[in-house]
Amino acid sequence: MKKTAKIAAMIVVIAMLISVPAILFYSHSDEASASQITIQQITGRVSPIDDAAFSRAERFGGSFSAWLDSAFNPSIASSVVAGVVMGDRLVFHHGVNADLDTPFGIASLSKTFTAVLVLRLAQEGLLSLDDPVSRYLPGVVIERHDLNSVPVTIRHLLAHTSGMPSYGPMISAPLPGGGRIGFPRQAHPAGFSYSYNNEGYVILMHLIEAAAGRPYGDLMREKVLEPLNMTASTAAFSNGTGGLRTTLRDLAKYTVMLVNGGVYRGSAFLTPGSYAEMLQQSVELPPSRVDYYYSLSWEVITVGGVIDSYYKAGRWFNEASCIQVFPRKGVAMMYLCNPPHHLSDSFMRWRQGLTGALRGLLRNITEDRGLCSQWPSHNPQELQRYAGSYQNEITGERIQITYRQGTLFSVRNGVSVPLRSFTSNRFTRSDGRGIHDFVWRDSSVVGLSLQSGYYRAQ
Repeated sequence: MKKTAKIAAMIVVIAMLISVPAILFYSHSDEASASQITIQQITGRVSPIDDAAFSRAERFGGSFSAWLDSAFNPSIASSVVAGVVMGDRLVFHHGVNADLDTPFGIASLSKTFTAVLVLRLAQEGLLSLDDPVSRYLPGVVIERHDLNSVPVTIRHLLAHTSGMPSYGPMISAPLPGGGRIGFPRQAHPAGFSYSYNNEGYVILMHLIEAAAGRPYGDLMREKVLEPLNMTASTAAFSNGTGGLRTTLRDLAKYTVMLVNGGVYRGSAFLTPGSYAEMLQQSVELPPSRVDYYYSLSWEVITVGGVIDSYYKAGRWFNEASCIQVFPRKGVAMMYLCNPPHHLSDSFMRWRQGLTGALRGLLRNITEDRGLCSQWPSHNPQELQRYAGSYQNEITGERIQITYRQGTLFSVRNGVSVPLRSFTSNRFTRSDGRGIHDFVWRDSSVVGLSLQSGYYRAQ
């Protein structure tokens, strides 16, 4: 069912322009200073929202609605609904074969809810992000002694820095209540590099249940969904990594909390320290004017040393979702849809168009044409710092990284493949067969993480 744009009345301005130093990170142990951190300190100056912005949302929302109607293809997604949050409310939405109250599975966007649940439990003192996994799941030992890995913690699982690769040889471990859980064998020392891993969030579900002594679904409802008045949402079928179901009306409430730095309806749903933890950089990176990193479940874009936006999308069978928050602008975009073939090229192209159209709508609303338009890049000097020899910690295999005419090459078993920049420390192979993740320690390159293992700089 088609929905026209809805424009809300005046709202309370989320923040006044203030002049403070931009602070992105703080010590995990510095709880006193963490409690004082504000959204302005994380993101820099926050732009106030005025009447003109609401008028632009109404005017340009019509153009987006026309685009979505024309681009809709039921063979790619049988229904879709998208929306925009400004300040403390949903100000625009439009759907095709869906409305504000149509339920959708959100796939991996569920991970952000798991992270928020963990942060809420940490606020209550039930657990700590730096607790080892084995404290709650004694049989689940992820770290490998032959990699000299530190114990894997809750923080490592949330940030995908446990050292478990996205896929690989599986091992299994016993759970406290009986049964076993499987997960990929650790390939990199914990805390060295990012590798997206679904099994880590399944482990988190079991860890949460062990720490609290209650089912994950019940805790999610009590600690997250009910306080945010998400009455049409459920985590009853979630395994921590996916499975949560919601509506755009409910998702907008969650997004309002995110836009406002963890505050919902005047109360601190997430404390300033927890909100900062959620967006914290998880591994050391080199200085860069524009960068892209992974925090506790979010993908974060920084420009000029402050957070420009953070983003999470999910894809699964008949489920796809997205939230992107621009905290300095006080706005966010969302969509929910149900593609029958979530890995198809046609869906990926359509989803890219949908994301681009929503970002275009936000650019028009905020009158910021540069919104989400910059990406990390390297000059020759920055590229050359990665050149050198790297040796596998376990097998002794060597990989040579060379620099020639503005391009890095990965040389392995005599085969040389160009590398393309992705972030300040991550590069994709030109043949699409994996990511090279260079590890930084104390402002130096110390290693290289691949899907196949960890290679120490020689």
